[in-house]
Amino acid sequence: MAVPNFFRKPYGPGWALVGDAGYLKDFITAQGIQDAFRDAELCVQALDQTFTGSRTYDAAMKEYQDNRDAQVMPMYEFTAQLAALEPPPPEMQQLLGAVSRSPSAMGGFARVAAGVTSPADFFSSPSLVGPIP
Repeated sequence: MAVPNFFRKPYGPGWALVGDAGYLKDFITAQGIQDAFRDAELCVQALDQTFTGSRTYDAAMKEYQDNRDAQVMPMYEFTAQLAALEPPPPEMQQLLGAVSRSPSAMGGFARVAAGVTSPADFFSSPSLVGPIP
């Protein structure tokens, strides 16, 4: 990978991190601004719970971290594999070959690249398991 990839604990007493400050992956998939917006939304929700007294800061922010990590892990892993700039494993080569022959599957893959669809959702789709023309 061209840049170091990492996860940081995104909160502490009096501070919180969003986007690349709390979680960074190689820039090859160009997801940074989407990550920042998503993290900011999750963080604001957690802080709202804290400021309204419905949850403690630590409980709300721990949930923020858990949600962030769960949402980003499929793209993080996909990005790490892509950033290695090595041929994908044979199973992935076969799958991508099948995707290249299906306009609807190509559209789905474009949604992954755009950050709209999780790689986990796309690659586990039943429509990819069946025959792709």
